[in-house]
Amino acid sequence: MVERYHNPFASVDLLVPIEQRLVYDRYCQTSSRLDTDESPFPRMIDLWFAGFSIGARNNLKYLDLSRRETFKFNDGSVLDSDNWRIQTIMLVVMTITDNVEILTQPGQMISIANGLAAAGVPLIENMLCGDQPPIWNLSDELVELLKKSI
Repeated sequence: MVERYHNPFASVDLLVPIEQRLVYDRYCQTSSRLDTDESPFPRMIDLWFAGFSIGARNNLKYLDLSRRETFKFNDGSVLDSDNWRIQTIMLVVMTITDNVEILTQPGQMISIANGLAAAGVPLIENMLCGDQPPIWNLSDELVELLKKSI
């Protein structure tokens, strides 16, 4: 039996700066772009979460998207399929703000997560570029990043 967890982000918008739209279009698979080597992210949430993760890993300052033109690619209900992402977002945002009370503010948590993803996606984009197909460039960069962590 599949266990369901509460998703406090279900009705909160996941946003991306409009200037990153082409990155999402290029590296996320759509019905017209199914080549995993060239578009390694099956869904936009996967690229968004990679940006969020690398932003958190590199202690990047999250961007304030409230004054920027953005596009909504989904709402937080997309996180229902990967409950661990919900917990990760909550833990990272709580750590960044050093405030456990933030857990009662899903909109504020996603605002920070959107900003952190926006800060991290350019790093992911750089990792995708190189002499090989994007998925292999990304894989090599991630291996090097993990080696530095050891």
